[in-house]
Amino acid sequence: MNNFSDTERKVLASGIELRYLPDEYLFRQGQKAEFVFYLQEGSLVLEGPVGFVTIDRKGVFIGIEEAIEEKKHLYSAMTSSYSQFLVFERKYFKQLIDEFDLALPYFEYKKAELNELLKKVQQKYATV
Repeated sequence: MNNFSDTERKVLASGIELRYLPDEYLFRQGQKAEFVFYLQEGSLVLEGPVGFVTIDRKGVFIGIEEAIEEKKHLYSAMTSSYSQFLVFERKYFKQLIDEFDLALPYFEYKKAELNELLKKVQQKYATV
């Protein structure tokens, strides 16, 4: 991850900071992915067909895969506390990938982080 610190700094500098109150949706399952969210502070719940997971770890990107691949969201994302995000429009997010050499590997790494969290939820519900 240390190789990505420069790339991360450049990427995060271009996000728009937004604050959300508890119980506000960032997006809903099945909605077209128009934005990518980076959790700076607070917590949110991702809820999908296999259950839900609470994310309260700073530095997590939400919606990367859907935005890059121009898909609809597979889950809903709602804040569970006062939360602060950096928000990136999908088109601009894809432009960042084109402009910075390490952006795509960085986003792949961050996407894998989120997928690990989601995989734990799927495993939990698979055993119930």
